[in-house]
Amino acid sequence: MKFAVIVCCALMLLGIVPATAAPVTNEVCVVVGSPGEDEYAAGFAKAAKTWQDNCAAANANCTVIGLDDQKDADPEKNSLDRDKLHDWIAKLASDTSVPVWIIYLGHGTFDGKDARMNLRGVDVSAAEMATWLKPVTRPLVFVDGGSASAPFINALSAPNRIIITATQSGQEVNYARLGEKFAEAINDPTADIDQDGQVSVLEAFVVAAKRAQDFYTENDRMATEHALIDDNGDKRGTPASWFEGLRLVRRPQNNVKPDGDFARLVSLVSSPAEQALTDKDRQFRVDCEKEIEMLRAQKSTMREDDYYAQLEQILRALSSIYVKPATAAPVASPAPAAPSTPASTAAP
Repeated sequence: MKFAVIVCCALMLLGIVPATAAPVTNEVCVVVGSPGEDEYAAGFAKAAKTWQDNCAAANANCTVIGLDDQKDADPEKNSLDRDKLHDWIAKLASDTSVPVWIIYLGHGTFDGKDARMNLRGVDVSAAEMATWLKPVTRPLVFVDGGSASAPFINALSAPNRIIITATQSGQEVNYARLGEKFAEAINDPTADIDQDGQVSVLEAFVVAAKRAQDFYTENDRMATEHALIDDNGDKRGTPASWFEGLRLVRRPQNNVKPDGDFARLVSLVSSPAEQALTDKDRQFRVDCEKEIEMLRAQKSTMREDDYYAQLEQILRALSSIYVKPATAAPVASPAPAAPSTPASTAAP
């Protein structure tokens, strides 16, 4: 039974898919904040260029805000960058399952009540960003790589969203490196931890956070940033330090659902198999992933053979979106059966 499950997983990774499907086209907005000092300006600009290169590789639409010339604008009162970001969000289409990405490269502040992204001119608060994004129902990847960014999780967290912050609290106010490290990781083959031909958001998060922490260790400095990810809509966030590779080595208390399952499924530069999936295929995959999660929650109450039999059924259904003739539609995924009589020994 276990062998059959492994075969199903292998078929999904091989990904025999229709050649006629439309490629994935992500919408990406890279927002560069006010650098303050020249050394930060160079780092932010380099990371923005990396995002442009990544988007070109992904065939994604990339908009960069914050690097154009504003010589004649009031350095404190102008709202040019803020207005551009607002207008970009307002024009987003919602009737698609293709993710939209908002990436912030810059500094942040927190006054004990409001967290802000420090743009050139007028800043944008977490509360304002939440209002702007409220109509956006399509998948969202929001990465705030700046200092004092943690409150953005509480403000923006919702189903169908991945929120990443460089810090675990608003009090971590020193310059943060996660944003630049994430830009490097999102299309770095060495960040493809599961070797499936693409770097997921979760992989980029884990690798970028590790590289940021390595900086402090190698320079014998106390770490002033601790990255969080939230992708289950509970406004809590999970620390990067809780992951070993893609495996959670710590779990929240009180049966709180950990983060990471949704972020595993989203990539910027997709493999050929991923590019060939339709919106219907991706939604079907999400539904199957939810069924697998429900089944795993019942594992300790089930006989081992029953557990693997049901898991095989779901994986076979899931494999239908990867291994299929060009005209075939995904088969319906079976709902997990009621828990069986507990076995004397739980499955490993």
